[in-house]
Parts: sequence; C-alpha cells; structure tokens
Amino acid sequence: MKMHKRCHYFDEFVRAVDYACQSAEILYTSLNRFEPENLEEMMKNLHNIEHTADVAKHKLIDELAHDLFVPLAREDILRLAQTIDDVTDSIEDVLMRVYMFNIQVIRPETLRFAELITQCCGRLKDIMKEFRDFRHSSTIGQHIIAVNTLEEEADRLYVETIRGIYCNRLDPVETIAWTETFNRMERCCDFCEHVANTVQTIMMKNT
Repeated sequence: MKMHKRCHYFDEFVRAVDYACQSAEILYTSLNRFEPENLEEMMKNLHNIEHTADVAKHKLIDELAHDLFVPLAREDILRLAQTIDDVTDSIEDVLMRVYMFNIQVIRPETLRFAELITQCCGRLKDIMKEFRDFRHSSTIGQHIIAVNTLEEEADRLYVETIRGIYCNRLDPVETIAWTETFNRMERCCDFCEHVANTVQTIMMKNT
C-alpha cells in the first residue's frame, strides 16, 4: 500500500502532461482548420480540459499534504505539478487571444508555432513515462534535450515573426493582436522547457 502511494505521483505526472497534450492537439486543430465561428466551442473544449487538469492538480496537492511517504521531496512534487499545469493554462491562453482580438485569418507562422507546442508536449509525455525509473532510463536525457531544442526553435521563430510584423507595418490593431498572440505561443514552449528543466533538476538531486 505504501509503495502504491509512493508511485502514484508519477502516474499523476503522466496524466497531467496528457491534459497538456490534449490541449495542444485542440489548439493545432483549431488553427489548422480555422473557422472563427467555431472558436467559442473550441475554447469551451480547452477550458474543460484545463478545469479537469486543475481539479487533478489540487487533488494531488491535497494528497501530498497528508501522505506520510512520498517518492520525492514535497517541494519538488509541488513545483513539477505546477509547472505542468502552467503548460495547459498557457495553451488555453493562446486561443483566448485569438478570440479576444477577433482574428479572422490565421498567419502561416501560427501553424508552425502550434506544431512546436504539440511536439514539446509530446516530448514531455515521453519524459514523464520514463521519470518513474529515471535512474535506469537511457532516453529521458534525450527527451529533455529535444524539448530544449524545440524551445530554441520557437525563440527563433518568435523573433523573426515579430520582426516581420513590424517591418511590414500592419494595421496597428492587427499588430497588437498578433504580437500578443505570438507572445503567448512562445510562452507555451517556454513553460514546456520549464517542465523539462524541473525534471532534470529533480533527477540531479536524487542521483
């Protein structure tokens, strides 16, 4: 029983990242098959996932406060749970910006950003599947590096995209809308990197 309680935290990490992956897939589908009239429905779908993820996170925190035996330092479990939740929240924020700014036509760079977010989340899921037995994993380090590489590509894409927007002197409202939207997309990849780096730090502390 004690071992089950100790190990279930790793299952919860996998589940939490799965919520982020589901959110990333909805975001990509919404942008790839963009229809402004469907945005509200897609936002509801994303919010439902985000709410479910929040409930699961709070349940984990409550259990963490009462469990006598935990597999990692409590502050590390709490930090990792929060950083994963930040990813899911940030993905929802992207679609909210598209809706708030009443964007009607999607720029091509948006789809590449959505692909990078989806790929980052997929790599995070690979990391979490290996995290339980990280001391014997031969691939978890590769997945962490892959997330860092994807985040660097997102940084480059962000810089060039924002430069392109201002060089082309778009309508001021459109400039603000896209600047904020791309900022939110880049933050999604930043948060994914935070998760990967948090895992790496925990691994170093427990090796």
